[in-house]
Amino acid sequence: MRSFTPQTRSSGVGTEIGAPEDVPFVAAGKMLAERGVYGLVWIDDALTVTARYGQLADFVDVGVALTSSVPPLFGLERDIVALRHSLGTVVDVPAVSIIADGKQSPRLNLTVLWSSEEGAFILLISRAVPRSDLQIEFSRQIRGRLLAEGELKRKSVDLARANAQLERANHDLEEFAAIISHDLKAPMRALRFLADDIESELGQAMPEKAREKLARLKEQSRRMTDMLTALLEYSSAGRKSEVLETVDTRAVVRGIVGSVHRGAAFRIEVDGAWPVLTTLRAPLDLVLRNLIDNAVKHHDREDGLVHIAGAEKADAFEISIADDGPGIAPKHREAILLPFRKLSEQSDGQGMGLAVVSRTLRLLGGRLDVLSCPEGGGGVMFRVHWPKTITC
Repeated sequence: MRSFTPQTRSSGVGTEIGAPEDVPFVAAGKMLAERGVYGLVWIDDALTVTARYGQLADFVDVGVALTSSVPPLFGLERDIVALRHSLGTVVDVPAVSIIADGKQSPRLNLTVLWSSEEGAFILLISRAVPRSDLQIEFSRQIRGRLLAEGELKRKSVDLARANAQLERANHDLEEFAAIISHDLKAPMRALRFLADDIESELGQAMPEKAREKLARLKEQSRRMTDMLTALLEYSSAGRKSEVLETVDTRAVVRGIVGSVHRGAAFRIEVDGAWPVLTTLRAPLDLVLRNLIDNAVKHHDREDGLVHIAGAEKADAFEISIADDGPGIAPKHREAILLPFRKLSEQSDGQGMGLAVVSRTLRLLGGRLDVLSCPEGGGGVMFRVHWPKTITC
């Protein structure tokens, strides 16, 4: 077979590719193309039309995107590009009509293939043999399936990319938590050492009240170090079961109550049932500490009362923290669980405490309810539903 290099030229039958006239089958093919039996379109890697041949391809514009002139191929771009790596396969779109210059074409069969010899995609356009409505509907369903498969493939790639980004973000977060934990533990140790030095230097000359406060200072710094260690383990554990432990809930709440700063007239009462659970100590401590601190910090009287009660349910451990303070209006009870929400600009903190509590419970399968105190007379009650079984 004689080889030749295609060249674009203009003729009455559209943009044609010149061919040697002395090759019989080439001449026959040229005649069929000129009489509208079939048409050929050449497309480059960017899916831009570079040339066309035959009367049946006259509606295709050279120099524009393939799908601009041939709308039925829209959505199949990924499948067409994939032909380069799947030799012997084609993309078929049968029995479609195309409107160009206000005229509707007869039904056409479109077939796209990759020609490695020419280094281009080729679109073969041929007249469709009339078919039954059932065949046409079948073709439509196949096209719909091709489009759906292409979309599914695209979403799978996007999901894989998102998972990879999430994995990197989690790794960065774990490294960040480790650095922060280390950097915060160092000043905590220094604080305890400094307290020991003060106690040693003053010796017996230290007033008893100062000695008590110094002991409390060392205890608080030690507790802070323990919390940092526990929270670091919780945040970096691959599975929650790695940090599940036996927790005496009464000891946890009493430890928190003993460390909360309040005036001498302020009372905190603890009663009810406080079981020993196999659960996560760090987030339980985090939830209760935030709620008890808030109840004391946002109270409007120095002789206030916070009542903490535990109750065992079938599938949860319920803890209620109620105060007799100013309360929270019902219209604000959902908003206060969102990040950076404060009821007053004069409030201390950044408005993150309740948001952290709510999110922690939600991730563990628990819940936080904000209620009016059952006895009435003001105040607010936070009810924690702590799951007895943590899903790992």
